[in-house]
Amino acid sequence: MKPIIYTTDEKNFFRKKELFYNNQKMDFGCNVVSADTPSNENFGGFGVALTGSSCYELSIMPEELRENFLDDIYGKNGLGLSVGRISIGSCDYSTNVYSYCDKKDDIALESFSLGQDMDFIVPMVKEVMRHNPDIKIFASPWSPPGWMKTSGTMYLGYMRNEYIDCYAEYFIKFLNAYKAEGIPIYAVTPQNEPEAQQAGMSVACIWHPDTESEFVSTLRSKLRKNGMDTEIWLYDHCFIGWARVLEQLRHSPKLINDCDAIAFHYYEGYAGMIDNIRKEYPQIRWNFTEGGPRLFDNYGTDWCKWSIAMSAALSAGCDTFTGWNLLLDECGGPNIGPFSCGGLATLNSQTNEITYSGQYRAFKHFSTFIKRGAKIYPIKTENCDDVCLAGYPKDLKALRGVFAVNTDGSKVLQLVNENKDKIQAQYFYDGKWWYIELMPNSVASVVFER
Repeated sequence: MKPIIYTTDEKNFFRKKELFYNNQKMDFGCNVVSADTPSNENFGGFGVALTGSSCYELSIMPEELRENFLDDIYGKNGLGLSVGRISIGSCDYSTNVYSYCDKKDDIALESFSLGQDMDFIVPMVKEVMRHNPDIKIFASPWSPPGWMKTSGTMYLGYMRNEYIDCYAEYFIKFLNAYKAEGIPIYAVTPQNEPEAQQAGMSVACIWHPDTESEFVSTLRSKLRKNGMDTEIWLYDHCFIGWARVLEQLRHSPKLINDCDAIAFHYYEGYAGMIDNIRKEYPQIRWNFTEGGPRLFDNYGTDWCKWSIAMSAALSAGCDTFTGWNLLLDECGGPNIGPFSCGGLATLNSQTNEITYSGQYRAFKHFSTFIKRGAKIYPIKTENCDDVCLAGYPKDLKALRGVFAVNTDGSKVLQLVNENKDKIQAQYFYDGKWWYIELMPNSVASVVFER
């Protein structure tokens, strides 16, 4: 067995080298120890969002360029992403604002139509599925049709309780319409970010927690009645909202059975907050459903940030990890919202040149080597948590990472060093101490294959 280490740092991208073992343990090396018990015994995979904007950008790509790009993102020899997120109607990264039933007070949903999704979203999702037929697609609405809300538009406003049953039927129609197009949806969330109004500058809707709980149970009943096994993921907002979710589960006893999992975003709070819920509901599953690069904030160089985010989420037991937009242009568009997000990749509108984010580089390490079905183990470190005070005020940031065992028996140790100095680490495996030199601002994948 010859372990291989792949490293990305400021001078290299995915550099491949053989790893060597020491005959003796270093007395003061940073010891990396993987946990005995997995945080997840059946990891579901990595992915990004196929927003309307991303699908539009894909659709205007020259065909050969798009073929190569999608093969790199979803193919077996590329990132191998296996999860995708789409919006139910428009989101802030769409080309315009619409729902599938914009006719006011159409409670019978007679005017329901996928409409604009058929222009480029459905065709591009099918293209993605051709590159990875095993991809799992989940879906989230940014707003119900405006007439179901207090504002009367898809901006601002609250969901009205009187339309809960009608809106659940709207979901059933959506699921059936996509299935008819050959795109099965394996999970839905009731609302993207149900506590956000975005100051009226983006498609959004606020949901009272009791309204969301009632909707989940109503939708679950309709899914069962129609013989559909689509999962429902509660909440779909930031980690810091864990207390809301906990109170929902306490207040509505049947909710724990009517929802399949919780969905969280990374913008506020941290993955460890999940433990506050799992103390009372240890069986609850959760998914990381949104977080992407910032266009004007270390766009191409934040591989450590995203590697830490992935390590933290996987260590906290997430079922899946999904980023934000797959592809945007150099201005972060098309964009009908107030945010300056970047895509996993950027397509230059003038030259058709593709550039890649730091998140892409992090996925290169994580999704390439950690596959669906893997067992995930948190790690801890020894002998490297203190810093010599002679170096004050320079702080030593903790080494982060995770260990995974794939169904084929291959194993990978992911390590992230966000410090300005290298770290000498060692890992005991197969009766040997393996020496791992971690460069400054680097992510490293140590792959053990027999």
